[in-house]
Amino acid sequence: MPIRRPNHDGGGSAIRTIKLLVNHFRVRLDNAAADAVIFHYEMAITPDKKAQVSKSDSLSVKRQIFATDPTRFPSQSTAYDGDKNIFSTVPLPTGTFRVRTRRDYVVTVRLQAELSLSAIASPHVPRNVLHALDVILREKPSANLLVAGRGFYWADLGQDLRRGIQALDGFIQGLRVTEQGLVVYVDYSVMAFRKKMPVIEVLQDTLQMRLRENYALNMQQRALIEGALRGLRVTVNHRKSAQKYVVQDLTTHDSDSTKFTIDGPNGGSFSVREYFRSKYGQEIRYRRLPCLDLGKNGRANYVPMEFCEIAGGQRFPKQNLNKYEANQLRGIALADPIRRKESILRTVRSHDGPCVGELLSQCSISISTSMTEVTGRVLQRPELKLRAYSNDQLQRYNINRDDAQWNLMRNKVPSGARIDHWAILDFSAATAHRLDQRSFVLDLVSKLRDNGVQISPSPLFVMPSSMDVLSDSDRLYQVLGQVARGAQRPQILICPMVERHDGYNTLKLLCETEFGVMTQCCLTQHTNNPNLKRRDQYLANLGLLINAKLGGSNAELFEGVPTLAARANERFMLIGADVNHPSAGSDYSSPSIAAVVGSINWPASTRYAARIRAQPHRTEQIQEFASTRVFRDGVADNQFEMVIDKELLDLREKLGYSPKITVIVAQKRHHTRLFPEEGRGSGSGSPNVPPGTVVDTVVVDKTKPNFYLCSHQGLIGTSKPTHYHVLLDDNGFSKDEVQRMIYHLCFTFARCTKPVSLVPPVFYADIVAYRGRVYHEAQMRLNSQGSNLRSGNVCLPKLHKDIENSMFFL
Repeated sequence: MPIRRPNHDGGGSAIRTIKLLVNHFRVRLDNAAADAVIFHYEMAITPDKKAQVSKSDSLSVKRQIFATDPTRFPSQSTAYDGDKNIFSTVPLPTGTFRVRTRRDYVVTVRLQAELSLSAIASPHVPRNVLHALDVILREKPSANLLVAGRGFYWADLGQDLRRGIQALDGFIQGLRVTEQGLVVYVDYSVMAFRKKMPVIEVLQDTLQMRLRENYALNMQQRALIEGALRGLRVTVNHRKSAQKYVVQDLTTHDSDSTKFTIDGPNGGSFSVREYFRSKYGQEIRYRRLPCLDLGKNGRANYVPMEFCEIAGGQRFPKQNLNKYEANQLRGIALADPIRRKESILRTVRSHDGPCVGELLSQCSISISTSMTEVTGRVLQRPELKLRAYSNDQLQRYNINRDDAQWNLMRNKVPSGARIDHWAILDFSAATAHRLDQRSFVLDLVSKLRDNGVQISPSPLFVMPSSMDVLSDSDRLYQVLGQVARGAQRPQILICPMVERHDGYNTLKLLCETEFGVMTQCCLTQHTNNPNLKRRDQYLANLGLLINAKLGGSNAELFEGVPTLAARANERFMLIGADVNHPSAGSDYSSPSIAAVVGSINWPASTRYAARIRAQPHRTEQIQEFASTRVFRDGVADNQFEMVIDKELLDLREKLGYSPKITVIVAQKRHHTRLFPEEGRGSGSGSPNVPPGTVVDTVVVDKTKPNFYLCSHQGLIGTSKPTHYHVLLDDNGFSKDEVQRMIYHLCFTFARCTKPVSLVPPVFYADIVAYRGRVYHEAQMRLNSQGSNLRSGNVCLPKLHKDIENSMFFL
């Protein structure tokens, strides 16, 4: 069983307290309505012919039933989840009904349960009650706003991103059970949507050209247009119709050559052009373009592109945004705490928000429109162990800046690597933006030595190459083979590039699984930057990565890991685990990637070894947890039991001994935000909460040990705290000990000189899982190119023995 939460208020380990507002809004049930119930009905829909029932079909059927008999089916008293569940404040008729929309359906309505709303006051609100309330809260915004996942968006609150795309303001809402009871959380959200526009304009934007009336697409353009249009909803304008159609495909031929047959006395074979001229009196201007196939269930429906418009309000996939659009969207979404708080409060007080509505009144439920007030604590920062620049001696370093950052200007890393053999494989050599080799070598060596890394003054060799090699897997294999099998093998291979390139994935796959060569990629736009300060900072960051990859450490805790260091007779390993899932829309052949990292240099605990495995599509449970030999990431609330009952049990059974284990889950995918009550943040000019802010009362789950920790300084946007849950603790740590341990570990992340937002074992596991995704994508690329190196399967290759216990993944 997971451990119980200690029955006391927040811990005492802090240098000060801070008044905070949290975007949680209290749910209350009218005392006079303690016996109120919600009726839960299931609506089963069967079509007259064998066909799938889509969500839009289900919604049409539900609306038809309620419109036909509004007295017995009062829509103002019901909420529908868009699938098969209806929740009502009044009894509804049950039985079987025949409904006709575009086709005939048989609908069966059954009463599933009567849910008592008095359960709202319980510390364990039943899941079926939470689901019912969630659907009820979503009913009004669903009717008036655009819906995308858990979010709602206002169609008239947008900013243009070009290419027929706009960023719309909105919000995300949900329910949580906390110490203060049931709450609604509301958070600001921004998402990219398509604007309503003619399909011809979409073509022109996609092809970046003005179409002429006699223009015909070549094969490459056709493939581009198919990718841009397939699956989109469109309306037609050659006749009056509000119906929306889904683009299934493009016709093989243009409107002159695309023919179809109509049965009946006036039937026959027609071209699309002839049909539209005779039926609608419409002459097709762009007659050499293919038509859109808007058919359904195997029936063709050809419509010329110029008579179609993209339906507004369709979500635009984030991964399809270009660099400009992605940057614009990010800038809009990164609202600072003041703007985010104001937007949230406007939302909860608006007539379209989650806190008002007739259905809520019928349930005798009210929702506060004021944020929850809570007292947070700011934890003491750790003292770091660095080397003095003057005498190279280890010393105690106090972090005095408000933003908790430090630098190595007058200090060195506590443990510098020794680099006797290094080399450069210059992919930029054949370009106008090639590496300034002489300056780069001098500056990089100088920076590494200043930081305490022992490095030879010159590389073993500088091998000129080209960006084209990154596009040719077989040539890349040959080049890397020359490096790996040379007379002297470099400890690290520096790989300058002029731009980010898909060949990066293949480079990492080959170097880390085939040849065992450590690599460090860099971009010449940064190494050649005429702004000396920015170039120096870039080289400093490269130096941190190189040192950590080759066995050095960039920052250590002077007194060791809190709590653990005090147990002198015990040894601890910090383990981080995560699973990277394929993107939405990926087919079932795309695996999930599980990663586990473990610290290997107790007591400093700054170096980690990693293991990666592929497992079935979108499987969260780590399939080979024990064989990969805990901090755990990516786990939802309803998966906690899986971690304890399956992953941990598997680990214990295969270890061969019984160590004391503490399991902590770190959640970043939540929508709880902390706002300084007075609008003052850390004192560094940022309106965000200061680094080290912890909240473990009022807004947390009262049934188990958990807390929110904002360990980093938010410089842009609003800081998001990490929600930590202690699921198991054989070591008997106190709440304060766990919080201090996690916060102090956040100062040891190897990539930077500031505390990070996520405890490093989990952060590293996340990076390693993504590296596994890089390997998989490289394998798929090899297969698609027909390379001699193609793998033929989706199993990930093992890490090369020469790097498997290093931090190659940084």
